[in-house]
Amino acid sequence: MQADSAVTLVGESFSPWTQKARWALEYCGLPFAYREYTPTLSEPWLRWRMRQWTGAVSVPVLLTDVRVLRGSWDIARHADTHAGDGRLGDFAAIEAWNQLSEAALAEIRTRVVRGVLASPLALDEALAGLLPPPLRTPLRFVARDAARRLDRKYRHLLVPGSLRRALERLREGLHRSGSGYLFDRFGYADISMAVVLEGIAPSARTEPPLGPAHRRCWSDPQLADEFADLLDWRASLARSPTTSYSQLSAIAD
Repeated sequence: MQADSAVTLVGESFSPWTQKARWALEYCGLPFAYREYTPTLSEPWLRWRMRQWTGAVSVPVLLTDVRVLRGSWDIARHADTHAGDGRLGDFAAIEAWNQLSEAALAEIRTRVVRGVLASPLALDEALAGLLPPPLRTPLRFVARDAARRLDRKYRHLLVPGSLRRALERLREGLHRSGSGYLFDRFGYADISMAVVLEGIAPSARTEPPLGPAHRRCWSDPQLADEFADLLDWRASLARSPTTSYSQLSAIAD
């Protein structure tokens, strides 16, 4: 897909929210450039591009020559409008699945952030793209402060049990549909729920790649074993060129 310099997706490649947006854009055939966001360092540039001088900033964000779209849901709707054929599905029907996804991802985010805070190695990995190895341990407090701020920013969204609830509903929905998708054909409901599986068995291609300590924070071996059928479903999406996308292709082997 040839990138359109007038359309830029700003995100964090490890983030399921960015993955939702990127998958929707690619599936709808909307050309875009991608720019990786680094918290704190990228914020002044993003505020300038968004013309947002106050308030919280978060990604993903889609920058076009006429508007700014915030969040994976609005980006997906924009992509679907661009495609013009409703290929992502009926968003009114999809909304309940997206809400399940959002709640599950909020629980995953809190677990991951608190896992990073408890792991000196994960804190050092968080600085890998910014500092040479000799400086990471002495400046570990920088990563710790960033993780604490992230935890404070989003902890009000935590609803314990949301991840398990989403996985159970996904299993039920796929069984009820019988099509291999949550509705009669692949769409944004499937995208929203497939990325939730990153919180039990991370497999998407990210740049930079997840370090071993971060991978442990993202993983839940017990849930991965219990919901192995859902991981198989995700792998089937990866194997099909009609449902895969650039980050998911890493798990197709």
